[in-house]
Amino acid sequence: MVFLPSTTSTTSAVDVSLKRSRVDYSRHLSSEARARLPNPIKSIWKAAQVKTGTINMGNGDPHHTLYPICEMNFVVPSVDEHDPVQSWRSGTGEQNIVASYKDDPCTLSLRTAFAYGAGAGLKEVRDALADLNDRIHSPPNHTVSLSLGNADALTKCFRLLGDRGDSFLCEEFTFSAMTNAALPLGIEWVPIRMDNNGLVPSDLERILSNWDEATQGKRPHVLYTIPCSQNPTGSTLSLERRQQIYQIAHDWDIIILEDDPYFFLQYDLDVNQSTIQEHGYTRAMAEVLPRSFLSMDYDGRVMRLDSFSKIVAPGMRLGWVTSNSFFAEKLDMLTDSSSQHPHGMGQAFIAELLGSGGWGVDGFMKWILSLCNEYQRRRDLFMDVFRQKVAISGFATAEVPQSGMFVWVKINLEHHARFSTSQTPTVPGGPTTNTADLMDELFRKLLHSGLVMMPASTFAVVDHTGTTRSHINDRVNFFRATFVGTDVTIRDGLTIFGRTLEEFFF
Repeated sequence: MVFLPSTTSTTSAVDVSLKRSRVDYSRHLSSEARARLPNPIKSIWKAAQVKTGTINMGNGDPHHTLYPICEMNFVVPSVDEHDPVQSWRSGTGEQNIVASYKDDPCTLSLRTAFAYGAGAGLKEVRDALADLNDRIHSPPNHTVSLSLGNADALTKCFRLLGDRGDSFLCEEFTFSAMTNAALPLGIEWVPIRMDNNGLVPSDLERILSNWDEATQGKRPHVLYTIPCSQNPTGSTLSLERRQQIYQIAHDWDIIILEDDPYFFLQYDLDVNQSTIQEHGYTRAMAEVLPRSFLSMDYDGRVMRLDSFSKIVAPGMRLGWVTSNSFFAEKLDMLTDSSSQHPHGMGQAFIAELLGSGGWGVDGFMKWILSLCNEYQRRRDLFMDVFRQKVAISGFATAEVPQSGMFVWVKINLEHHARFSTSQTPTVPGGPTTNTADLMDELFRKLLHSGLVMMPASTFAVVDHTGTTRSHINDRVNFFRATFVGTDVTIRDGLTIFGRTLEEFFF
């Protein structure tokens, strides 16, 4: 456990009576979560698992002898290769078969994988992922539940924690598919300012300390954040900022939804080869991966969301949520009465892949390191071509991302002949520039030229609470571009981008 000293300069000016010294998890639950009862059938099913050999005549499970499948074979790369990703891509490496059986020994029997289960997922998979968590994050006293990927997990967390009229905190640019999912629940988003290094802790503190419940409603109690390769900006929070944010969350009793699908995709890693030789890839990677909010969660306020979408395949639709046992139980109750447990095929595959007959956790981390090296190569290619074809004009700039899949490209509209900073806002606090109009025009020109990049306006969170000092439409002069495509896609796309950008400015 790590106790972090106060790092915010404004804390002393705040009435300490407004802050809480300990976490009352129940106060964070939504009315829906409070009213929800356990699924009675699932409760009996769980009780039946306690005693081995119990005859179950209560559930309507088809008998495993009637399953029209008895074996699944997954052909995967061999991680015995020096660089398994490159060997797999080139077709020169060895292959392994990871198998699941119904009637023969394996890590997770198809008899179990294909039967009805509990919302939290099957024990074999949860135990494997808890072991991975322990080796990477060493979280104190946390529980793992499975999800159908982070989108499924997040929407359930919103239902678990949010009531109509609540305000949640998030970065001012964020993954709008997720923030939009909270709007029908009546949750309002409060955007926090960002810079090149991500969420600005002092702005988070400013919002919370200046919040007036008489005019703005209940003070926010949930922070949704993407700390690594923030989507869309590609920024990664430093350890210092994470510590500051966690301390603020502790002071104001904020639950942190740590959405971290890009966590394992880190670049420019200084992996110690001696550690690999002596202790394996998992220890070596744990030493250089960023420090998560979960790893410093000494009072159980973090709900961390991980996914296989970026490190195995997005169609897996399988992820895991790590939280305190109180939230885990409430989340499992929601799952038991909604989507039910994740699909058995995915659970069987992950169980075997991480098991003794597959890669194992250490082999999995070797694959991750190899994957990082390949994505770093593509990132470096993107930045080289960007400098040659785009940045040379001075009309666009970009920071080199430390992780993930995205580059946040800034369009320097101040060089455009039609850029205006003296527009009269149509509403109080509205935009004072024509940034949004010019960016929409550029987006359409790019589309006509055969190139799609995501405009910043797609991800902008408009403040309706009066906490932001300037309108976000004055800061939407960015595009989100990805470097995960082929080399040809990167070269051709950036060539079109550079040419179209010059046409737009001239």
